[in-house]
Amino acid sequence: MRGSAALVAASISELQVETTSGIVHGVYNNSAETVRTFLGIPYAEPPVGERRFAPAVRKSRMKGVFDASSFGPPCPGQFSFSNESIWTMLPYNPWNTADMTEDCLSINVWAPTAKHKKAKGKKAVMMYIYGGGFVQGGTALTFYDGNNLVQDNEDIIVMTFNYRVTVFGYPNSPDLPWDQQNIGLLDQRLAVQWVHDNIEKFGGDPSRIMLFGQSAGAASVDMYTYAYPDNPLVHAVAIESGAADIITSADFTHQNWDKLSTALGCGSGRGTLRCMQGKPFRQILAELSSDSYNFAPVQDNVTVFADYAARAKQGKCARVPALIGNNAREGAAFFNLSSASINETAIFARTQTTFNCPVQHSALVKVEQGIPTWRYLYHGNWSNLSPVPWLGAYHSSEVPIVFGTYNMSPLSIPSTPREVEASQYIQGAWVAFARGPHNGLRKYGWPDYNPHGNTLVNLALNNSVAPVFTSPKGWDSHCNGSIFVP
Repeated sequence: MRGSAALVAASISELQVETTSGIVHGVYNNSAETVRTFLGIPYAEPPVGERRFAPAVRKSRMKGVFDASSFGPPCPGQFSFSNESIWTMLPYNPWNTADMTEDCLSINVWAPTAKHKKAKGKKAVMMYIYGGGFVQGGTALTFYDGNNLVQDNEDIIVMTFNYRVTVFGYPNSPDLPWDQQNIGLLDQRLAVQWVHDNIEKFGGDPSRIMLFGQSAGAASVDMYTYAYPDNPLVHAVAIESGAADIITSADFTHQNWDKLSTALGCGSGRGTLRCMQGKPFRQILAELSSDSYNFAPVQDNVTVFADYAARAKQGKCARVPALIGNNAREGAAFFNLSSASINETAIFARTQTTFNCPVQHSALVKVEQGIPTWRYLYHGNWSNLSPVPWLGAYHSSEVPIVFGTYNMSPLSIPSTPREVEASQYIQGAWVAFARGPHNGLRKYGWPDYNPHGNTLVNLALNNSVAPVFTSPKGWDSHCNGSIFVP
């Protein structure tokens, strides 16, 4: 072949990839053809019928060529943001409930094109787990778009995936074995296995997968290292505003399940599973939204444990380098934007209780076990992401900075040059860590975390680009282990 015919053939070749799920055909991100995008690839069989409330089954090979040009639908979830929440103002809840379906277990890939690759060899992989309190979430959120991370940083692949949430992910049914209650977390493991087995076909390195996540996704990442200490399949973890210690419930009484199954006419106790598997999922969602239910991971001693410090001391934690941190005003996100007065005491308490104290404890446990660890504190306060000045670095505000998606804010406020520079710096840090988890951040100028030194990396402090290294002692002074002490 010569000329344009050869170019067309090359384009088809790099857009068509053979996977264990079958042949998938992606698209270029734009006319510059710098990023290949593969969206909505099924990694599991549809968890419907008898597969509802059960561990997912790996996707069998599909016939023909799968069109990977659009996101898969979100998993059924409890989307309940206040109309006055920053998460409603920004695109954190973009899903039309009509789009939800149980056939939702899909994965997305952003990979450099041949013309965008700067070096030979396989590329490091950044695999993201979204947050949402284990009750909501999905990969189609614009802030999670991996295109800019791949386009603006050399030789990296970004992946995101859907996993089951609320009762569909954490049923806690008395009819299920105790090791099958946290099936949303088992979805995550199956997705990691899919990536490990297929990423080489996209140009990635299966020995260099960094698992990272935010909020519930961060807790998932931290818990993952304890659930699979001997075979993590990942070489690094980045944990944003979450920690394994946030899961405290064992709920041996199955009270949420019994309440829901009774409300849906299935009765309570054992023998209700088959009836619940037969209910239309929208009927289940309608009942979930009509009352207060709290379906979340439980301590099963398989995927979630009661004492992580003790487990670490026993060597039951994957010894992969960790980047962990949180935001300076996490708690501000949980207050309505129209609040007449701002309760700074309450914001600080929420920030420390739910986020900082569990994060600092997780970092300390890792350091005590000799696991290379870096810890950050994010301070950025950008008008297009924090339109009300008192919000500051609220919970999730770092996500569009890490992904480089700050311009996807729907607010008619432009990004500032300093914001762009800060995002580029922070993206560079995450990418450096993904490429070389043992030395990447050291070469970037970051000190290894030590609670007794100036090793807390303050990012975007006063909206600056350069990091500021301080002691964590003052910031952590209200923490007793993972517990906040006023």
